[in-house]
Amino acid sequence: MPLLKQLEVITDDYIENTPVDIFFEDNVLLYMLMGNGKFQDTLVTPGELVDGGKKIKCFLEYAKSHSGGYGNTTKIPQSKKDILNAAFFRWAGYFASNTIDLDDQVQNNGSAALIELVHSLLGNIHKSIRDDMGTDIYAKAADPKLFLGLGDLFDTDKAVPYGQISENEMALWKTNVLTKAEAISFKVMQEIRRVAAIGQSKAGKPDVYITTDVLKDGFERTLQQQARYADVKLVDAGFDNVLFGGVPLVADDKQADGVVDGLNKRHLSIKTHTKYKFTTPKWEYSKDQPDTLTANTRWIGNLVCRNRKAHCRHTGLTEPE
Repeated sequence: MPLLKQLEVITDDYIENTPVDIFFEDNVLLYMLMGNGKFQDTLVTPGELVDGGKKIKCFLEYAKSHSGGYGNTTKIPQSKKDILNAAFFRWAGYFASNTIDLDDQVQNNGSAALIELVHSLLGNIHKSIRDDMGTDIYAKAADPKLFLGLGDLFDTDKAVPYGQISENEMALWKTNVLTKAEAISFKVMQEIRRVAAIGQSKAGKPDVYITTDVLKDGFERTLQQQARYADVKLVDAGFDNVLFGGVPLVADDKQADGVVDGLNKRHLSIKTHTKYKFTTPKWEYSKDQPDTLTANTRWIGNLVCRNRKAHCRHTGLTEPE
């Protein structure tokens, strides 16, 4: 079998026989927004795909219609009142690639050796792209090609646009950031939940809290032994957590020290371009080096928010004594 054909067979077999969550297994936020059943048979959950366009558009319902008390002499307003706005998020993109050169083909002689090498390279390609995405999703974009991450969502400068809207332009598009230096506690977690709440129903409150191992363990120590529970699905996926108000507080190595992010995933999602949903690596010969083959995977989309007030970040936290 020709080398290129053999590599394609190996690659297809690797992709088809590897769990879909290979892209997300190291990062809890990527897992919750992109994995956890959202990717099935290389397709993304309907509604999470975007066909194209200059930017990703998210409609926002930010105002009330005319309303009030009604009686015998009430005159009902007839004027039009705008209630919709839209946030626009630019495209972000990530890639990972690797190469087999002449030395690899000479030194890794034999079919078994080549297959082992290809599997290692493919695994590293996927690990590399999710590592970059897992880091950037918590940060503020340092490059226009990267995620508009949680650092952008929680930017407290009222003049800086997020989704092309600044808080100065629309007061309801505000960010919630608590900065008091204190030890994590049940009371602190209650404040994060209260600040992020956009209603009294469960749907109006954060459905995940993401922090560090130090703070997660510190909070767990403040709970009575009989009151310690975990989200079983997250545990089964490899993410240790402890419940607060029935919602998981989970650690992520990529989260910044001293930070807890209370997030409402009903108003936060990752949109993926239909043509770039982790493209399948295809081995291709170099034009000027006939014994060099390169493969890559590419993803394009972005993290988008539909209600900025539905989330809260607390910085400056320490573990309890």
